[in-house]
Amino acid sequence: MMVTGPSPYSVQIVKDIDAKGGNVVDALVAGALELAVTHPYYGALGGGGFALVKINGEKTALDFREMAPKSANPDTYKDKDAKASLTGGLAVGVPGVPSGLYELHKKYGKLKWAQVVEPARLLAEKGFEVSGEWVKLTTRNHDRFTKDGQEIFFPKNQNLKPGDTLKQPQLAKFLKRYQKEGAKAFYEGANAREIVDVVNQTGGAFTTDDLKNYKVRWLKPMMTKFMGYDVSLMPPPSSGGVVIAQALKLVEKTKLVEKTQPLSVDEFHGLIEIEKLSYRNRSQLGDPDFAKNPTDDLLKDEALDKLASMIKPDKAIKSASLLTAEEKQTIENAAKEKAETTHMSVMDSQGNTIAMTVTLNGDYGSGLVTKSGIALNNEMDDFTTHPGKPNMFGLIQGEANAVRAGARPLSSMSPTIVEKDGQTVLSLGSPGGPRIISAVFQVIYRSLARNLDVDVAIQSPRVHHQFLPDQVKTDANKLPPESIEGLKAKGHSVDFSSTAKVYAIRRSSDGMLSAAADARGEGAAGGH
Repeated sequence: MMVTGPSPYSVQIVKDIDAKGGNVVDALVAGALELAVTHPYYGALGGGGFALVKINGEKTALDFREMAPKSANPDTYKDKDAKASLTGGLAVGVPGVPSGLYELHKKYGKLKWAQVVEPARLLAEKGFEVSGEWVKLTTRNHDRFTKDGQEIFFPKNQNLKPGDTLKQPQLAKFLKRYQKEGAKAFYEGANAREIVDVVNQTGGAFTTDDLKNYKVRWLKPMMTKFMGYDVSLMPPPSSGGVVIAQALKLVEKTKLVEKTQPLSVDEFHGLIEIEKLSYRNRSQLGDPDFAKNPTDDLLKDEALDKLASMIKPDKAIKSASLLTAEEKQTIENAAKEKAETTHMSVMDSQGNTIAMTVTLNGDYGSGLVTKSGIALNNEMDDFTTHPGKPNMFGLIQGEANAVRAGARPLSSMSPTIVEKDGQTVLSLGSPGGPRIISAVFQVIYRSLARNLDVDVAIQSPRVHHQFLPDQVKTDANKLPPESIEGLKAKGHSVDFSSTAKVYAIRRSSDGMLSAAADARGEGAAGGH
């Protein structure tokens, strides 16, 4: 069994779960709970996420995305400052992680629930060594934290240094209740009251019923084919599945593999144009319980042929040329991107696998931390809070993603599983806001179309274009100057910025597993 993700602690936890006879779901749930202790800036229980699972040949998708409270409506942020959806009580959606992990285990787990929670509880009780990433992200959020957050993450009002040990007895006590009561420990009783209090004291409007009534959704994975492979993708409210499916189809229709050399200017140009056109229709998507998603129409051959015909080998498409007059009047400049999401994949030699992405949206989400030490998300910013204006990721949202009571905001999280003739080949995902989609797309492309080793595919240079702003994002010091100049000569505006971190496991036809973590940030891969 192999795991890949952001934390070295998870590797040992997965090995221990495997040794006890646990399966991939047991291992992933235990690892995800460890992240809630060691990486609270993106893995906290106060967030949400998506998972794709393949167990004994059965594939399913789990939506445990955060949900808008009963008090939410399209006018919630109308006369509010843009920060209202980023910091404080109005920014918080009803968390889904505690229910998602519990329901995953309830359906597929082999070990007892208390066993898979225990490694995280011990880490909270006995402490763990904080990393450089932990110190950087926690220190810069000091002033955003509620009093409880400051006391928990800055013991004795001191800044921790890399290698220092942090103990979280409050969180350990909650995890003990979670072991005994399951998801009920989070959504009812003392913990629910803690959440309602901190949200409402900082401008929000939660009720205990908002928490008590939260439910996960089991969905059918979205399926597409690419070069003879079967690709399972996350359906809406993830936008990733639709965009990646379009992008993979456009690779085939434009004959990108046949017409370009790997890592050439022409190949990067083709990838950029494919991403640009695939992201174009993201604004039409939303929660399927509240909006009709035109998924089938976007993936029809006629629509894809039209997009493919627009891509020229020597000239970049200008995004503004594709905007309607109304869009041109309402769209403002994009905001600076900041995202705290993470991904884990676990796979065994038989091809059973789970790919799961979880998020708080921004680092430490809303800045609110409960007395139990649970950081709460700021996922409400992923809705169309201010029509025509970009959210924190620079994305222009559509009416389909409007704020509504009980709705789940559109997401870019893209856990993905790839098969060949029924056998699992690849399990992957990524953090990084909208850059998740381009990163997952390009690792699939490089792994399958260019047949690269999974680690090489992950570490290779990447380009990101999300239609608006009309700018290519690429890693500093990854593309040579000649490539940058070549892209500029074709009409691209290039900006050096971080791209998303990908975590992936590849399985060979004889069951051998190779796992890799992206060197663009902290990560680990291992198992046995």
